Amino acid sequence: MNVVTLDFETYFDVDYTLKKMTTEEYIRSPRFDPHGAGVRDPDGLLMWLRPNMIPSYLNGLPRPIAMLCHHAHFDGLILHHWFDWRPDAWLDTLSMGRVVFDGTVKLGLASLAEKLGLAAKSVPYDLFKGFHWHELSTDIQQQVANGAMHDCELTWQCCQAMLSGHPMVPYTFPLPELPVVDLTVRMFTEPSLVGDPQLLGKAWEDENASREELFARLGVRPEQLRQDETFADMLRELDIDPPRKTTGKGNEKYAFAKSDWAMQDLVTSGDPDVAMLAEARLKAQSSIYLSRTERIGWAASRGPLPVYLSYAAAHTRRWGGGDKTNYQNWPRSDPAQPRKGALRRAIKAP
Repeated sequence: MNVVTLDFETYFDVDYTLKKMTTEEYIRSPRFDPHGAGVRDPDGLLMWLRPNMIPSYLNGLPRPIAMLCHHAHFDGLILHHWFDWRPDAWLDTLSMGRVVFDGTVKLGLASLAEKLGLAAKSVPYDLFKGFHWHELSTDIQQQVANGAMHDCELTWQCCQAMLSGHPMVPYTFPLPELPVVDLTVRMFTEPSLVGDPQLLGKAWEDENASREELFARLGVRPEQLRQDETFADMLRELDIDPPRKTTGKGNEKYAFAKSDWAMQDLVTSGDPDVAMLAEARLKAQSSIYLSRTERIGWAASRGPLPVYLSYAAAHTRRWGGGDKTNYQNWPRSDPAQPRKGALRRAIKAP
């Protein structure tokens, strides 16, 4: 299979940036403007392609083609959404790095290259931030092009090191896992699920109404419940000794986190007043369901829903969530609580 390495460089500014937007929102925005893409062809030739050159180049490549990128979700969605093109397989050095290295190693391309003793990145992001391609000087345009081509070479070298062994690679990436990486990337880059706008809107309204109703019944404001001592006092008024835990540094603190067993026991308490108070605390601490529903709703308005899962993101090597949406942990339907599972019911087959 022919391996082509690709790295897009795109317009960004202070507000229109991946630091403030999801990958899906950034790429499918009407503001999206690609400067071009660096490419390393199957023979190792490096080149810079302006957007108008990309379709003819890709369509002229001999099939089958494996497309290699660092963070293939990003480059892949650009290829599919803006150029209507898909490879026969995806290779992603970011995904591979999560298996090869432990959680102590940063996996940005610059950090990964440094870990492997390769050359440093050279894309001059500070020089083209806030500028479209035609607004850049010829010198800066050349620096951007050279940096993108250099990133392609770095990505290729990182891939080879993780697949074939390297003195700094503790664990060679297993070849049978490559199809899993491909499928994980493709779930995002070639979306097919459809979000029902009406059901998504109703899911948001129901959850918001549920929160407001809960706070009203307790006669408290969300900001009060967020304060540990205030919440602890409320538990004491119900004759509950606030649970505590010891941190890894030996300090003692309240066990009020959603993941704490003691907090989970409070939520499922046989005393309805205790359970209601604990649930209210968790809802006050996080509006993740509301923000997730809103995010999915906006994504659905732009087209099919890209499902972002991060390959081997957890320490157990299972998938993690990505793009501020984790499709793995949405509440299930519950006949006793009709509002639960509304988000799941809003996602449909095409």
